[in-house]
Amino acid sequence: MRLTNVAVALAAGALLAGALPASAEDEPVDLYHGEWVISSTLGAGADAGGYADFLEKPVNFDLNISKGTGAWRFGGGIQFGSRNMKPPYDDEKEWARFDTYLFASRIFNHSGTVRPYLQARIGLARIHPRSELFWFDEPENLDPGASPTRWANGVSLTFQPGIEIQVHPSVALDVSAWWTGYRTGDYSTVPPMHGPVDPPVSQYETVNSGQEYGLKAGLTWRPHGGGIPRMPPPRDPSTGEIRPLPPPDEHRDAWGVPRSWGWATAEMLGINFGASMFNEYVRQANFNQISPRSWADNFETGFTYDDNKFKTNQLIHPFNGATYYNAARANGVGFWGSSVMSIAGAFVWECCGETHPMSWNDMVSTGIGGVARGEWAYRLSSAILDNTDDSGRVWRELAAAPVNPIRTLNRFVSGRATRVQGNPENPYDWRPPNFGFQLMAGARVIGEGESLSENTDYYGFLAGDVQYGSAFFNERRRPFDRFDTTMQLNYGDKTRVGELTIRGDLASWVVNDPDDPKHVIAIIQDFDYIDNEAYEYGGQAFGVGYYTGHGAPMGSRLVTRLVGYGVASAAVNADYSFLGDVANRERYREYDYGPGIGFAAEAFYFRKGRPLVDLRYRYTYIDVRNGSIWNPDPEDNEGGLEGSSAHHQVHRFRLRLNVPITQNFGLGAEGIIFYRDSKYSARFLRDVTQRNPEVRLFVTWDLGYSRRRALRAQEAGQN
Repeated sequence: MRLTNVAVALAAGALLAGALPASAEDEPVDLYHGEWVISSTLGAGADAGGYADFLEKPVNFDLNISKGTGAWRFGGGIQFGSRNMKPPYDDEKEWARFDTYLFASRIFNHSGTVRPYLQARIGLARIHPRSELFWFDEPENLDPGASPTRWANGVSLTFQPGIEIQVHPSVALDVSAWWTGYRTGDYSTVPPMHGPVDPPVSQYETVNSGQEYGLKAGLTWRPHGGGIPRMPPPRDPSTGEIRPLPPPDEHRDAWGVPRSWGWATAEMLGINFGASMFNEYVRQANFNQISPRSWADNFETGFTYDDNKFKTNQLIHPFNGATYYNAARANGVGFWGSSVMSIAGAFVWECCGETHPMSWNDMVSTGIGGVARGEWAYRLSSAILDNTDDSGRVWRELAAAPVNPIRTLNRFVSGRATRVQGNPENPYDWRPPNFGFQLMAGARVIGEGESLSENTDYYGFLAGDVQYGSAFFNERRRPFDRFDTTMQLNYGDKTRVGELTIRGDLASWVVNDPDDPKHVIAIIQDFDYIDNEAYEYGGQAFGVGYYTGHGAPMGSRLVTRLVGYGVASAAVNADYSFLGDVANRERYREYDYGPGIGFAAEAFYFRKGRPLVDLRYRYTYIDVRNGSIWNPDPEDNEGGLEGSSAHHQVHRFRLRLNVPITQNFGLGAEGIIFYRDSKYSARFLRDVTQRNPEVRLFVTWDLGYSRRRALRAQEAGQN
């Protein structure tokens, strides 16, 4: 997975989310029936024309979206296809062919079960070989990820007669034939780096046209084809006051969004395949000449580890997973269903979005990390939104966009971003009764060694802490009804986002008197990303936590948390990670990968709901599975090299003090120590320890709306 998924998430989300049916609360009908259609087919056939002189056996896959309930449908789509080279060059990699097109379909017997149709497409065509025979330069001489082969662009025309057979009010089987003719710019059949070969690749020195024809089969999905109940009027007819949204049911979520797996899946596929097209056409990348053939190759190769940058794998990929997650969440699907979509989206990209081998570390960081990152985004965007605001409404919607762009796009194109209506009935679906936010800005000093005076660096930072819900006083305990998070932006350091940590409760139970909760056990999901000039650490973990709370909620209160966890995949900067065996290496990775275990001990002291002391210690043991291992098989010592096992012990300690100056502002100081102890079994690798002390000074702005309301109520009662 690549960085461009971030940019394409917005564009693909806009394309597919734009098809979402606008809520129609004001229409006088009882049911809404979907007007949009999503279809996808897989095809194979034969070819003719110029390219057929040396290419054969076309296969393709398409993804289409259209609108229409009657005799006509109009829409657009993308197609990924390829053709093999003919003997004696049939061992060379395939030539990819892309189509991006608009189409019109005439549906016959459109209200029946069996629906013949005729479709015509006009589009932009692109030919791009993967064959090494057509490299114009060695990949190592190019920028990482740049394509070593040339491409040719053109136009295409397709006719496709077919039949739809309805098997469900929303689903139909689609069987069709197709013929495509296309013309491109001239493409030389003389291998650039080899000159003429014997036998020649083609009898012609250049080609510029081709034809393909064959059979296709797939599915057509019309979201809400069976109809769903419309929303009741947003205002009470007798008083004119805005009513809260009705509680969620089998049709809609707490925000009144129709639940649709069809739109969720379509947006996930649009994000992935839109990213592939962006990488192909804009980045001119070497890993997006995808087709059913590249998918088959990836399945045959299986999972490996990749060599992407730390930020790409540990921050950008979880963001990509969050877009898949919120493609479902923004279409009415709940936490667990959206979690499945995050993992499914990660898998679709790994198998089918790029030609690089599937990456196990990406599956973990994108799929599992995307769940934590996605629900984090959904909850925080919910706290920003307010459906009843009819004055500064658009600004709220735009403020939520950086947090959750996919949801924002869905809300704007469906009309919910500007429609005045109620907010969710349950506050845990909007703004929980317990909520705290602290904004910090200041300077940080970090060193390497025993003291700050060794290899000292100075940076600025801006950070925010959120406490969402309460482990003790939550009346509802669904996934992420309670979480805490820290996000830090660096200034002057190597990367802008220096930290993002998320600690969310998936489930929790009070183990003493529910009326006076002091002890809570929770199942916790953790997300870690820390990246600066001195060290890197990231991972996705699950554990069991034990909370204790003593003192009055709005007085002096001490809260502790003990957690034991297992890490699905952790990444930490390492000394010999460049020795790791990485498929299709394009750069040398600076960090190791591996599963692990660990524990955390934390204590927090609050005064009137405001955090004054924050003490945390976290330990993680990482068993390296990819990175600082060179030829780990003792039976296979090529060149006499011995293998090496490796493990890292990572310690992180933090003490933060906040001193209130006014009701909302204060001064703070923080001390941090990062310590890594790395052991390597090979005789030629030296064990290494790393110690980085850090000190921060900052000003704080504290906002906790639930705390302030409680204090005001308390003061009013005393008066």
